[in-house]
Amino acid sequence: MPVDSFSRVSTRTLSRPQLIDRIAQGGRVVVLHAERGSGKTELLSQWLGAQTGSMCAWVALDEGAADPRSFWLRALQALTGARPHAFGQLAEDFVSGRVQPAEALSLVTTATMRDTTPLTLVIDDIHFASRESQDGLAALLHRSPQLRLLATTRSTTRFEVPLTAATLDVTVLGSEQLALTRAETAELAALLSYPLDDGELVTLRRATNGHVLATRLALSVMRDLSRDGMLRPEPGDVSRGLEAMLDDVVPTFDSPEAEQLALAASLVPELDESLAERLTRSTDTANQAGAGGAAWRLCEQFAALNYGRIALLHGRKTFRLHTLVRAVLKPRALRHFTREQLAEIRRAAFEALYELSDPIEILELLVEAEMDRAIFPHYVRNFSEISLRRSEELLSVVASLPRQRMANEGTIPVMIAIVLSETTVIPTPRIRELLDLGMPSITARLPQAQGAAGRLLLLARFGGLRALREYGEAAEAGEAFLARGEITSPSWRSGMHAAHVQVIITEVLAGRVVEALELADGLSDKIHPGRSAHLHSILAFIHARTGDLRAVKRDLGAVAAAPREWRGSHESIGWHLAAALRASSLGKHEEAFAALEPILARIDDFEMWPLIVWARGVTRLMADQSTRGLHEIDATLAGREQYPISDGWAEQLRTLRGEFLMASRDLIHARIALAHSGADPASHLARARLALLSSQPSDALAHIDLIDESQLLKGQRVQCQLLRAAAHARLGSRDLATSLATQALVALDRLDNRLPLSWIPRGDLAVIRSLVPEDIWRTPPGMPFVGEEVLLEELSKREALVLIELARGGSIDEIAGELHVSSNTIKTQTRSIYRKLKVSSRSEALERARQMGLL
Repeated sequence: MPVDSFSRVSTRTLSRPQLIDRIAQGGRVVVLHAERGSGKTELLSQWLGAQTGSMCAWVALDEGAADPRSFWLRALQALTGARPHAFGQLAEDFVSGRVQPAEALSLVTTATMRDTTPLTLVIDDIHFASRESQDGLAALLHRSPQLRLLATTRSTTRFEVPLTAATLDVTVLGSEQLALTRAETAELAALLSYPLDDGELVTLRRATNGHVLATRLALSVMRDLSRDGMLRPEPGDVSRGLEAMLDDVVPTFDSPEAEQLALAASLVPELDESLAERLTRSTDTANQAGAGGAAWRLCEQFAALNYGRIALLHGRKTFRLHTLVRAVLKPRALRHFTREQLAEIRRAAFEALYELSDPIEILELLVEAEMDRAIFPHYVRNFSEISLRRSEELLSVVASLPRQRMANEGTIPVMIAIVLSETTVIPTPRIRELLDLGMPSITARLPQAQGAAGRLLLLARFGGLRALREYGEAAEAGEAFLARGEITSPSWRSGMHAAHVQVIITEVLAGRVVEALELADGLSDKIHPGRSAHLHSILAFIHARTGDLRAVKRDLGAVAAAPREWRGSHESIGWHLAAALRASSLGKHEEAFAALEPILARIDDFEMWPLIVWARGVTRLMADQSTRGLHEIDATLAGREQYPISDGWAEQLRTLRGEFLMASRDLIHARIALAHSGADPASHLARARLALLSSQPSDALAHIDLIDESQLLKGQRVQCQLLRAAAHARLGSRDLATSLATQALVALDRLDNRLPLSWIPRGDLAVIRSLVPEDIWRTPPGMPFVGEEVLLEELSKREALVLIELARGGSIDEIAGELHVSSNTIKTQTRSIYRKLKVSSRSEALERARQMGLL
């Protein structure tokens, strides 16, 4: 029995547009291999209708094509229709008998080699062609690189054997991919005279397995039973009506053993040799089969009878029933086997296939087997595949679970809530209802749970709190989960990595970047490229938030190879934020805004919206756009009053608003904005900055002294040193100010970060520059905080001399004599000094000058 040579990555269904795209992007040979009624011909017709400018030749075969002469005649006629000048004469010679069937292949090959125009040959029902004709067609394709083949078949073709498939780049789409998606099923169901709810749609798909013909027949049954919408038929009535309509396609079996195995196969995703024999032994009460490979030989017979097909899955042969055959056999199997036998079949299938088969099909197997304790662990193992890419399929499988069953196994409603939370920022009433249903069960079981079971319950609790957007509690639950140690079995590696990353993200959302960085330390990114890009994206933002832009550069470099479509996704948010902050540090403000643009356009879709708002605000400040930034943050916060946000990020945004007011020189309202009770280092630093802008250096030092230095991020530590230096310079401690400023600038160089300089008021920054060696000075990317300070250059040289003389205590007349000018001139220059320093007396002028480092 031939074996399909491709390895299926996934058996997930594809929408019609996705299938058409898969055909267009497939190999030189694309084979649609499925039973009748699966929509193969209709799909190829849709593909053909989407072609513009492509040359295609269509051949429809029937039983008569088994004769090679008939096959080549039909092929030539189709080719002539597409390229008459290339194949017309050859077709005439073949019809007249001047060319014999044995010569057809070589002559067709010669004709295609002469005409190098790309051409697609579409053969509907190629299984009617003989083995000899299929081999000849394969030889033609080998010699004619411009020729492409699309074919439909009900049985295995010669193009699916290993050697041919490898050399011709064959893409095979089976009945599992051709099955209708949930949305497509709903679209067909919309033609009924009454609407189907979600539960009825799930029942319909399970009854038909998404098979096109079976679905249409089932809807026909429902239409008849409903009496034009006056009566809502029961699911059992629909199943029986569908079974009766499909009576003519029910397979026949030549032995009880064969029937037993086929019925068992209808209950599971697929069979490999060991599972086939195990199921045969468990269902064969007479113990007549199951030894010496007899069960697998039955699978080969089924494939030969076109009940299903044999393919390679993860390097081993598997047998899978066609979708229509499964739809017919499954109701019989449910009646045939006892409850105990059904449970044993499904348990055996799960044990054999849970690491190998399609995760959604395994999930469905677990639901049907009522193996509820295994559902959440299976979800965790396959988190990325299920939750991030196939959430709708998961929801369709679990939609019909009874409420009491979910309450008993609390991890199931929590799992559903987690999946639903992936598509919404604000927890919906449905999410809250599910968590109310599931969390009590998890809480009650946690104290007694040990080992892997205990760890998974902790993970479920973390996921539930995260779905509720209770970031602080969720972060603590996540830390408790990681403290128990990860499940180290290879099959759990991907799921544990995903869980670890989710805990890190939650720490970031809680405003705890130090803890996030500690949890990320040593976490391997060598899972797969997409996971690696996601991890480095998160790390890039964490490092940018701490102020270590040298580390950011490394993280951004690690993401450089990610595909362009990755940018703008949820996983890329950290990359965009870090890229913007790094560009701002370099003074490349337009580049910074360009980095933010893709995620700003979808900010309402992202749970990380506070981080985006904060990064945009910092970018506005650095670009000296404080007025616009203030309007943006006010509008953003006003429009998101109901959006979840952690206390940490709420404080950051309140403080950032105060920064905008300071940069706008509205110190009164800035003081009000910063009067909140938050004790984050960012808040204390902002208050110290406000004190400096208000000419209160002692108060600035008092605010700085309130900071717990162990909580300072790297960039904040440098900013703190610079603010201290500015305050001490104003108070006349120039040596101490010089030491602090020098240390800060050396640290900035290690961080490759100039942003902390921009958080220092402009006048103080000028003083700091005069204190430190020129070779360590770095130009800030912006100076948004001007306040009322007057720079040294704002005083003329003559005014500077007068200021020095005023400090020495001389009278107006004495200063005039010292400088050889009139007393009136000194009076005029003194008034100018008072005006520029915004004071009204000599004592005030001298105090202000000392605060600013002018004396």
